[in-house]
Amino acid sequence: MTSDPKIARHPEQPYIAIRKRVKMAEIPVILPPLVPQIVQWMEQHHIAQAGPVFFRYLQFDHEDQLLVDVGVPTQVPAEVNGDVVAGSFPDAEYVTVTYMGDYSNLKEVHMGLEAWMKENGLKEGVQKVNGTEYAARTEFYLTDPDEVEDPEDWRTDVVILLADR
Repeated sequence: MTSDPKIARHPEQPYIAIRKRVKMAEIPVILPPLVPQIVQWMEQHHIAQAGPVFFRYLQFDHEDQLLVDVGVPTQVPAEVNGDVVAGSFPDAEYVTVTYMGDYSNLKEVHMGLEAWMKENGLKEGVQKVNGTEYAARTEFYLTDPDEVEDPEDWRTDVVILLADR
């Protein structure tokens, strides 16, 4: 089940993440194990979590490769090292749908939101960081599968940065 799309302005939100390049089919195998790694890194560095864990899809290429941040919002920008990167979601308008169900259906949720955006004349925005353009298409995992057993009860916000209108 997916909610109706909602558009809202969000202030800039810093985060820390582990960045990986993966094929679409590898996402369920490679990315979820990074979640406990980033949470553990935050705990070791005494950084408070300011929101749910997320996957932010930064870049897509024609060879089915995606650049993804597996991250956690923070209250303030953080100093990072090693495999951990710092980033932020820009102060901008975003469109959000909330999806209830198994993560295996999230691709269809994205496609449905893309269709809705097209019908409503909305375009996906980009964020420029040091001359590189990044997308801000993000899945915020509002339910922890370790705490909620039934995948039908898993709640995910799918959020897309909108281009200036």
